[in-house]
Amino acid sequence: MNHKIKNYLLISRKERWGLTAWGWIIIFLLLMIFSTLFLRDLYGTLSPVHREKTDILVLEGFVSDYVLEDAIREFRNGNYTLLVTTGTPLEQGALLSQYKNTARLAAESLKKLGFDSTKLAIVETGEIMHDRTYNSALAFRNWLRLHRPGTRAVNLMTMSVHGARSRLMFQWALGDTLKVGIISLPNMFYGPYDWWHSSKGFRETLNEAIGYYYVRCFFRPYENEIHKNTENK
Repeated sequence: MNHKIKNYLLISRKERWGLTAWGWIIIFLLLMIFSTLFLRDLYGTLSPVHREKTDILVLEGFVSDYVLEDAIREFRNGNYTLLVTTGTPLEQGALLSQYKNTARLAAESLKKLGFDSTKLAIVETGEIMHDRTYNSALAFRNWLRLHRPGTRAVNLMTMSVHGARSRLMFQWALGDTLKVGIISLPNMFYGPYDWWHSSKGFRETLNEAIGYYYVRCFFRPYENEIHKNTENK
């Protein structure tokens, strides 16, 4: 009788294994230890510094103004012969600025600081809806093929936690035959051991971490014909 009734019920009781209170505590502690170790090294992972032997320094144009002086200093100390700015159209302030692209804005700012314009090249891209860093790298690759075809290495300079993703994107765009060094400049608002103390540092670091691991796992390099019209001035 009981067996027949159970067949018509909507629920049943089954024996299962589960964590005790101590089990949950141990799992929680292990997660805390893993998170602490991961977050402690996160800034360093996202902000690598590794220079290659080359005479070409590439500067991502979106960087803050205070980075420009670091770029000039790096150029002089590193015995480079050419500084190339890359970039995309301004997302803010374009209506009030005569320079509509971050590559040109950075280049003109460098000139304002006294940098020799004869050692400066500008590589701009058109309007890009996604993969802005990668498309900037493609534009730079096309520029290299036209103007410096024998180049075997470049050093890329960018802002702190954006470094790892930028290097990855440029390396994929430029190919295995060209080495990409990376110079991730410190951020004046937060550092490697206190980035989580401010909303800006916490937001930017975690955002770049998501972006970096996303492209590591899911991004696939592709070609884009739009960059054949890359401008050099």
